[in-house]
Amino acid sequence: MAPRIYKSPLPDKPIVQRSIFTHQFSNFSKYPSEFPAYIDAQTGVTLNRGHIKDFALSFGYSLRNEKLAKRGDTVMMYSPNSICWPVVVFGAVAAGLRCTFANPASTADELAYQYKDSQAFLICTTRANLNTVQQMLTSKAVGVASKEDAERRIILLPDDFDWVLGTKKTDGEKPISKFTRLEDLLNLGRLKQEEQFQGVDAEQETVFLCYSSGTTGKPKGVETTHQNLTTVLDIVVSGFPPLSPTDDRMLAILPFYHIYGLVKLLLFPFLCGVSTIVLPNFDPVKFCESIQRYKITVTLIVPPVLVVMARHECVHQYDMSSLRIMFSGAAPLGGDLVRAVRSRLRPTNLPPLHIVQGYGLTETSPTTHLLPLLPAREWGDMTEESKYGSIGFLLPNLEARLVADDKDGHAKTDDEVVDAPEGERGEIWIRGRSVMKGYLNNSAANANAFYPHLSIPPSNPIPGSRWFKTGDIGVVDKDGFFWVVDRKKELIKYKGFQVPPAELESILLTHPKVADVGVIGVESTRESTELPRAYIVPADPSIQTLELVREVQEWVKTKVAKHKFLRGGASGKILRRHLKEQALKELAGKDPAETMDAEKARAKL
Repeated sequence: MAPRIYKSPLPDKPIVQRSIFTHQFSNFSKYPSEFPAYIDAQTGVTLNRGHIKDFALSFGYSLRNEKLAKRGDTVMMYSPNSICWPVVVFGAVAAGLRCTFANPASTADELAYQYKDSQAFLICTTRANLNTVQQMLTSKAVGVASKEDAERRIILLPDDFDWVLGTKKTDGEKPISKFTRLEDLLNLGRLKQEEQFQGVDAEQETVFLCYSSGTTGKPKGVETTHQNLTTVLDIVVSGFPPLSPTDDRMLAILPFYHIYGLVKLLLFPFLCGVSTIVLPNFDPVKFCESIQRYKITVTLIVPPVLVVMARHECVHQYDMSSLRIMFSGAAPLGGDLVRAVRSRLRPTNLPPLHIVQGYGLTETSPTTHLLPLLPAREWGDMTEESKYGSIGFLLPNLEARLVADDKDGHAKTDDEVVDAPEGERGEIWIRGRSVMKGYLNNSAANANAFYPHLSIPPSNPIPGSRWFKTGDIGVVDKDGFFWVVDRKKELIKYKGFQVPPAELESILLTHPKVADVGVIGVESTRESTELPRAYIVPADPSIQTLELVREVQEWVKTKVAKHKFLRGGASGKILRRHLKEQALKELAGKDPAETMDAEKARAKL
């Protein structure tokens, strides 16, 4: 039986084969160099399009000509959002390097894992993160030979804006002379042109290494190529509401180290000639204040941001009438939450506010589906509200399947793959040029992620010819709109962050008082997210449960980033195959977020 393959209602876009740097600046003549590109939300300091190109080529020049790196090397970015990001990322790419991005909340141990796995050498960081970087480089896990060797691997990012042309000089902290400083690298020369990646090179050359847990296990480096990125940007342009360089401004609160923020806030607006206003993180007051100050029209968010907007009093203290689109991703978005936010921000819906969502994964670079602004297109009698909760339609140049059975991942031929009948549930599989090359140095993960199975490394398969198994369960409605209804994979999604249960379990098992552990995610309606929940077996049965819970809870906080803290679990006997069912029984009629409030009364992790 022939596979049931879904396609986009939009026409395919021409596929280009060139570097992402060349692609980003392909419209440089269309949008003048004086157009603002990235603006620091808190100070108003602006980098225009001309600044970005000059600084990027200057940074790239220093990387190569000061013998800091050679083509193909990996540089790590370990910093909160700032207007330094486009300079570092574009500059590294112009020099022919690949980039990996680390969560600025990562501990030294977590950072060491990614640093080694990605084979990074240089690491760009801030003063605030410097101690963690030094601990990581001199740890046994990394094993840098000397303090001097560790120091020469660090590029220190500026805390002020003296390096930006036209900015008034400030009396900032004195430079730490033993480290290479970004601002010093911007004055040594300029590349005549960027490194070229065309044809097969663009298809096969890895440029970004974002880290994802995939369907299970420890974080893995996702090899995103130039071809993946140029393709995803062009197909998103087709499906995203049109943007005007003169009328639209995007607010960036999502972390750039995550591929969602990286592609949709660092790359996409620049390609469209639109200004990006950058905040280091999400703060509800600064969020609303920035919307008023810069007359923001578009912002990308995750559902927990909408939870705050539905409750926080600051939404009534600022003029947010310029906002026309809130685009949600990284986690499922419920219709009730959308209605609550719209009724609060736009009681009369004038001017209109559209809250829509999309879908994608790190492995798909990321976006594969978008929900259009209904009824802006000719969608019959459908309304925007009737599609709340949908991830929308498939983007052009992509194909999808809903697979009901693939023999537990062991299917070898199409005859062994059973597609879901029309209207029924199946695992979403995606095929196209924006799907990653694969997981870095992880043949087992690649074998599980793709169909058909190919030997790894692949013998130059045709780009986009393999089906990527997302691990998400979906359905397609009669209008061709996709809905994610469940998840096949183990991954916990906490407020847009990925929390791999296996990683938490391996850490918990190193605690001397823990004999066994199982970690799952439990859904919190109140928080609009999943909460990591742990079940532990004490090594000594005589230990008081509540005391152990508190001890382990505080101990975990010293080992992992904040989003991996245990927030909604209990101690008890491990029944690995029944943890989800056990959690549902324990939480019957309750929200796991409420159990956090009652921690002092119950043994909760």
